[in-house]
Amino acid sequence: MSNPATESLRVLSFWRDLEVFNIPTAPSKRDATEQTRITTLRRGAHLPWQRVDFAPTETHGYVHVVYLGVADMEDLSRLLLKALFPERDLSERERQRATGNGWLAAFVVDEHGCPKPDSYLAASFAHGVEALRQTGSLENINARLTRAQEEFAQRCHRLADIDEAESTEATGKERPTTPLTWDELDTELHRVRQLLGDPADDAALDWRIVVRTSRVKRRYLSDNLQAATDFLNSFYLDDLDRLIVQAKAGRPFGKALDAYLGQALANERRTDILVQHGAMGQLVSATRLPRARWPAASEHPLVLAQQAAVAEVLHTLGTSPGVIGVNGPPGTGKTTLLCDVIAEIVTERARKIAALERPVALFEEKVSVAGKNFYPLKASVVAGTSIVVASTNNNAVKNITQELPARKKIAGEYGLVGYFAEVMDEIFKAQKVLDDDEKPLAGWGVVAAALGNAGNRRSFAQGFFRDEYTPRTEVAKDAGDAAEATTDESGDAPATPSSVTAALPPSMKQLLEAASQNDYQRYQDEWQAAKRRFLELLSDFDQHRDTLIRAEHAALQLEAGLRRLHALQAEIDWASKDVAKRARTLSRQQDVLSSQRAMLEAHQALLAQRQAALRPSLWDRLQALFGRETARMAALRQALEEPARQLAESSSAFAEQAKKVALTRAELDRGHEHLKALSSQHTQLENELQRHQKALDAGHALGARHFPDNRLWGRPSEERHRASVAAYPALDHLRARIFLQAMELHRLTILANAGKFIGNLRAVNGMLMGTLRDKLPIEQRPLLWEAFFFVVPVVSTTLASFDRLFLGMGQDSLGWLLLDEAGQATPQSAAGAIWRSRRAVIVGDPLQIEPVFTVPLSLAEDLRQRHAVAPIWSPVDESVQTLADRITPFGSWVELAADASQGNAPERLWTGMPLRTHRRCDDPMFSVANEIAYAGQMVQGRVDAQGRPKPTAFTCVLGDSAWLDIRSSCVQHPVSEDEIDHLLACLEQLRQTPAMILSGSPDKADTRAKVFVISPFRKIAQACKSRIKQAGFSGIDCGTVHTFQGKEADIVFLMLGTAPGAEGAGARAWAAGKPNLLNVAITRAKCRLYVLGDARQWGGLDYFRPLRDALPVRRIGSTERSLS
Repeated sequence: MSNPATESLRVLSFWRDLEVFNIPTAPSKRDATEQTRITTLRRGAHLPWQRVDFAPTETHGYVHVVYLGVADMEDLSRLLLKALFPERDLSERERQRATGNGWLAAFVVDEHGCPKPDSYLAASFAHGVEALRQTGSLENINARLTRAQEEFAQRCHRLADIDEAESTEATGKERPTTPLTWDELDTELHRVRQLLGDPADDAALDWRIVVRTSRVKRRYLSDNLQAATDFLNSFYLDDLDRLIVQAKAGRPFGKALDAYLGQALANERRTDILVQHGAMGQLVSATRLPRARWPAASEHPLVLAQQAAVAEVLHTLGTSPGVIGVNGPPGTGKTTLLCDVIAEIVTERARKIAALERPVALFEEKVSVAGKNFYPLKASVVAGTSIVVASTNNNAVKNITQELPARKKIAGEYGLVGYFAEVMDEIFKAQKVLDDDEKPLAGWGVVAAALGNAGNRRSFAQGFFRDEYTPRTEVAKDAGDAAEATTDESGDAPATPSSVTAALPPSMKQLLEAASQNDYQRYQDEWQAAKRRFLELLSDFDQHRDTLIRAEHAALQLEAGLRRLHALQAEIDWASKDVAKRARTLSRQQDVLSSQRAMLEAHQALLAQRQAALRPSLWDRLQALFGRETARMAALRQALEEPARQLAESSSAFAEQAKKVALTRAELDRGHEHLKALSSQHTQLENELQRHQKALDAGHALGARHFPDNRLWGRPSEERHRASVAAYPALDHLRARIFLQAMELHRLTILANAGKFIGNLRAVNGMLMGTLRDKLPIEQRPLLWEAFFFVVPVVSTTLASFDRLFLGMGQDSLGWLLLDEAGQATPQSAAGAIWRSRRAVIVGDPLQIEPVFTVPLSLAEDLRQRHAVAPIWSPVDESVQTLADRITPFGSWVELAADASQGNAPERLWTGMPLRTHRRCDDPMFSVANEIAYAGQMVQGRVDAQGRPKPTAFTCVLGDSAWLDIRSSCVQHPVSEDEIDHLLACLEQLRQTPAMILSGSPDKADTRAKVFVISPFRKIAQACKSRIKQAGFSGIDCGTVHTFQGKEADIVFLMLGTAPGAEGAGARAWAAGKPNLLNVAITRAKCRLYVLGDARQWGGLDYFRPLRDALPVRRIGSTERSLS
C-alpha cells in the first residue's frame, strides 16, 4: 500500500509540471475598455510609445505591457508538442480546446518606451521544453525562470548605460533612455524562440506582438507600473511550489486539503440517498434545520435534495473541517443553496456577537499596523466565519456576489431592509454593475465584494471606503483609472467607471465618522435592542423547531405504532378466538365429565346392588371353610365381575376427563390473562398514538406538509423531489427574518464601534488599493481580512486571482470556500484555495463543461506516467468536482449512457450531494438532457397543481422547437454558410416580430425574449458573430458552448456545421464523444431550441440521436432563407 504523504507529493509535483507547460493567454480586443487599448503589431508598425495619441500629459501617463511571440493557441500547442515529440500531432479534442492566442514573453514598458527591468517573464512552457530536452527533469524550472528575469534586467541596464554614455558624450548632458525599437523587440523574440529549438523556426507561424496600453492618472502611475506585472505563466505555480515544499518537509496539510489529496471512499462507505430513503430522511431531519435562510419569497422553499445538501454542509462542515461535493445539474438551484449556506454562517456569527455583553467586547488589545492603531477582532467571534466564493468561471463568481447585495434579491415581503445600502449603491456604480435597463443596480446591503484582480479591488475600495467627499464624476474617473489600468490575466472582469454625475452619498468612512462623533450612545442602546430582538427571534425559531422535531418523531412513531397496533389487534383477535375455542372445549369436556360422573355413579350403584345380593348362605360359608366354592357362590361372584370392571373403567375415564377439564380450565384462565394484557397494551398504544397524532397535527397546524416518513417515500419520485420537508411559509419567513436581524446586529456592532472600525477599514482600504505594500507585514494580513469579512461577509474571486488576493493568508486561514462551477476547474487549480480554507463546499457538475487547459493531452499523459500517479489526478478527464465527489459519502450513482456504437455496457458515475429538481427548461430540452446525461434522475420543477409540466407562456414567430435540417452546399469546414444564412433569416423574423414572454397580468408588461447563438466549434461561433454584427443585429449573444455555462436565454440557436462525410467526421465525433457539450448547449434554452445542421450527419450520433428523435425535423432547402 502506498504512503499517502508520498502519493500527495507525487500528485502535487505532477500538477506543478503540468502548470509549467501551461501556455499563457494573450489579451484580445474584447479585453479593451475605455481606458485600456489592445494593439496587435507586426514588424514595421508604429509602437504605442511612439504614437502621438499615447503621449503622456501632466495629468495622465501610460503603462504598456508588451507580449512577444503572440500566436494562435493551437499553433503554439502544436509547436510545444512537436518540440518534445516530433512524431505527434494534436488530436481533434486538443484542437478544439486550444482557443485564443498565447505568448512567449512579456514585460512592462513605461510611458517613454523604456522597459521595466524587473518585469520580464518568459513563458514557462518554453523553458520547460528546454529543461526536458536537456535534463529530462523540471526540478530546476524556477531557477531557469529566475535566471531569464535576471538576464533581461541586465540587458535593460546595459542598454540604459550605453544610451546614457552616448548621450553624455554627444551633448555633455544626461537624457532619458532611448525607447525600445523593433530591432530590440525582434532580438528578444528570437532569444525566447530559441528555447523551443528547430520546430519554432520550421513552424513558420504568424508571430505578432500585442501591447496592452493603459491610460492612468499620474498619481496612480507608479502603482500601476508595479501591478502591470501581474501577467503570469500559470496562476497556480506559486501555490503548488509552496505545497510541494511543505509536503517535502513532512508538515501535515489541513484537513480540507488532506481530504482532497486523499484516497477515494470505498463503495461500501457511500450512501446513495436517492435510493436509501432512510439516509435521506436523516439528512433532512428537523433536528438539522438551519436557523436562517436567505430572504427569498417564503412560498418558495428549498426542495428535498436542496434541503439535504444545505443540512449536510452545515451539519458536517460546521463541526469539523473538510470537503463536501454537491452535484448540481443545470437549473437545479445551486446558487439558491449557496445563499442559504451563507445566511446560516453569518447568523451563527451573530449568535456569538449576541453572547457579548457590550459591543466593545468584540475587540482584542490594539496593535500597530502600518504605523496606525488597529483593533483585532476576537477569534472566539470571527474565527472560521470568512466566506470566499471562487470559480474558474468569472460569470459564476459575479452571479453570486452581484446577486447577493442587489435589492431585487430580497423578497418584497420583508419590506425595506438595509445593511449600509447607500454604500452598496456606490460600489455597484464604481464597478459598473448594471440592471437590465443599463442603469446602476440598486443594492440592499454590503454583504458581498467582487474582488479578485487589482482592478476589481481598487474599484470596490473606491466605492466602499473613500477618504474624501468629492463629486461622483471625479470618483468614477478615479475608480475607472484604477480599475482599468490595473488589469491582469486572471479572468476577473475589470470594473469600469460610472458615467453618473449625481452628488455622491457617504462612504463607509463618512458613515462611521458620523456615528463616532454624534451618535455613540444611540448606537449602544440600539445594539442592545437589536440583540434582544435577535435572541427573541431565535427563541421563536426554537419553539417552531421543537414542535417540528416532535411532529417528525411522531410521524415516524405513528408509522411504527400503527404497524404494532395492527399486529397487536391481530394478536388480540387470535387470542380472543383461542379463548373462545378453549371455552367451547371446556364446555364440551365438562359435558363429557358430567356424563361420565353419571355413568360412574350408575356403575357404583349397580355394583353396590350386586354386592348386597352377594350374601353367602350357611352352607356356602361351611363349604368355604373347607376351601370349596359352591356353585351358587361361583355364579354370584361371576355376576359381580362385570359391574366391577365397568366401575373401574368409568372411574378411570372420569379421572382422565377431570384432568382434561382442569388443564383446559387452566389454559383458559391463562388465555383470559393474556387477552387482558393484550387489551391493556392495545389501550396504552392507542393512547400513545393519540399523543403522537396530536404532535403530528401540531406540526401540520403550523403548515408543514411533509415529514421524512414512509408517506413521503411512498410518493412518486417526481412528487418526492418537489416536496419540502418540515417547511412552511411562516417558518421560512421567520428564518429569513433571523438572517436579516443578524445583519442588523452586525451593522449596529460596527456603528457602535465606529471609531475602531474607521482605523481598521482604513488599513483594509490600503491593502485593497495596494498603497500599504511594504508597510504591511505578511503576518498582519489575516487581521485585516478578519476585520473586512466582519463587515463584508462574502468575497468573490476567480481561482486565478486567489493567490494574489489572499497574499499572506496561510493554511486554514479562511473559514469557508464555496467553489462554484467546479466541474470546469482543473484539479490543480483549487489546491491553493483549499489549502487556505478550513471548509470547502465544491459545487458543480462533471456532466457539463469539462476543464479547459492548454497543455497537449499526450504531454499531460506523459507527465502523469513520469510521476506514477493514477489517472484520477489528471485534468485530462477529471476536475475539482470529480475529486470532491469521490470523497463525499452521501451522493448518488448516475448511470452514464453507453456508447452504442462500441457495444459498451453503461458505466456508473458517483456524484456528491445530488440536486435533481430542474426549474429552467421546458421540454424537449429538459427531457433530452435528463436522458443523455442524468439517467432520468432529474425531475421537472415547473409544474401545475396536478404535477403536470407548466411551460412558459411564450410566443415566437419561429414556432415550436425544431431541428432545422440544412444540407449545406457551401462549407469551409466547419463553417456552413448555408446554416448561417438561415440563422440570419430567423433572426430577421425575430426582429420583425419579437418573441415575447407573456406576463399574464395586465399590470405587468410582457418581456422580450433573450437569444443565444451557440456552437461547439469556435470557428463557427466566430463566423456567426461576424455575420450577425455585419447584419446589424444587436443584443444577440454568440459564442462556443464553453462560454455559456451558467447562463440562460429564452431562445437558443445551436449551430452544428461541419463538412459532410469524412472531412467533418472527426469534428462531429469529438462533439458527440460525451454528453457534456450537448447537455450544456440545450439546457441554456428556457423556451425554444432550434438546431441548425445536417440531420443525416448528426442525428445518428450518440447523444444527438435522442435530440433528433425529440424534435420535429424541418427540411430546409439550400436556397430557403426563412422558416415555412
